Amino acid sequence: NSRSFKIDTASTVYRNYQRMTIQEPLSSVPPGRLPRTKDVILHGDLSDKCRPGEEVKVTGIYKHLMEVRRQGFPVFSTVIEANYIFRDIDESSALSITDEEQRLIIELSHDPNLDNLIFNSIAPSIFGHEDIKSAIAMALFGGCRKNVEDRHSIRGDINVLLLGDPGTAKSQFLKYAEKISPRAVFTNGKGASAVGLTAAVHRDKQTNEWTLEGGALVLADGGVCLIDEFDKMSDKDRTSIHEAMEQQSISISKAGINTSLYARCSVIAACNPIHGRYESSLSFGQNSGLSEPILSRFDVLLVVKDEVDRINDEKLAQYVISSHMGGMELPGIDQDLLKKYISFARSKFHPKLTETDNKKLESLYNELREISETSGGSKITIRQFESIIRISEAHAKMHLSPNVTEKDINFA
Repeated sequence: NSRSFKIDTASTVYRNYQRMTIQEPLSSVPPGRLPRTKDVILHGDLSDKCRPGEEVKVTGIYKHLMEVRRQGFPVFSTVIEANYIFRDIDESSALSITDEEQRLIIELSHDPNLDNLIFNSIAPSIFGHEDIKSAIAMALFGGCRKNVEDRHSIRGDINVLLLGDPGTAKSQFLKYAEKISPRAVFTNGKGASAVGLTAAVHRDKQTNEWTLEGGALVLADGGVCLIDEFDKMSDKDRTSIHEAMEQQSISISKAGINTSLYARCSVIAACNPIHGRYESSLSFGQNSGLSEPILSRFDVLLVVKDEVDRINDEKLAQYVISSHMGGMELPGIDQDLLKKYISFARSKFHPKLTETDNKKLESLYNELREISETSGGSKITIRQFESIIRISEAHAKMHLSPNVTEKDINFA
């Protein structure tokens, strides 16, 4: 028909458009059902408002679209056209901290007993294990990322490996870290493939183009990635983490897509020894069954032994019983305040090393090198040396101090 209207593309006003899929949170899924999903259409300044893996509340208009499929048969599909998006992550971020909370945080940082206060508040329902609690605290606070004139960057995130006997609350620690960290992804080594950890390439339904979907390490960018049952992963899948743990990026060359994705996250992994229980006669590497390259990428290696000790066992039993009865006072700081304390410290403080520390660190490195040569222990590499620096930065960050002090280095 010659009278039909044509769209004038030059004088059309364009705006951003994004389509995202939301899925109901696992906590509200009825038992035995799969989580339901719904497409949401975002326009204008709403697009790119949230990142994958965040909990959001969407307000919008519920609309139906009619698509005419083959044989001219109409199918109705429903979408939500969003008006407003509220991100849960904003509540715990440093932006939402009130003046009153900030005063509490700064007051808390001057407490002479701050170390114990914070370490005891990490997973307060678990008895003992001070070393694990302090390691997880360091990983949550994190060191400082350094860019040397944009030529190369040195990671600031602290990676922790828990290796220990069954039944020593390793997975509980990971679950706790998932709750307290503002951004965390929990995955299990048995059910994780190399693609699921790094990134997958698949075809987009609408445009029929190849698209990238980030895996667990990419979703955890800027937070913590927790891997349970690390020993059950196949070696092929484990190698894909190498680059993410040291260079903090993931390079992809698949289906004509060549790119790098950021994976700036701390990895906290837990695994059981090969022989079922930890054997003291063997070295750490032989017990864990992990290769040397992957072990050197962890800053903190922790061994959790289940040893018989009458006094400790009695205390532990009392602790567990009282927590089951529910009449237990949890030690340490309020969890909400701790969450905000971590966000505040991470966003506002970047401690620096001073000249006096350099001498101390240099002599320490030389001493450790010499000892590791003679004692037959594992070789100290520059990576372990960097770990010491990172941990001392995290410790300084925990005290909200602008510089690394001797106390921080001694702690590390």
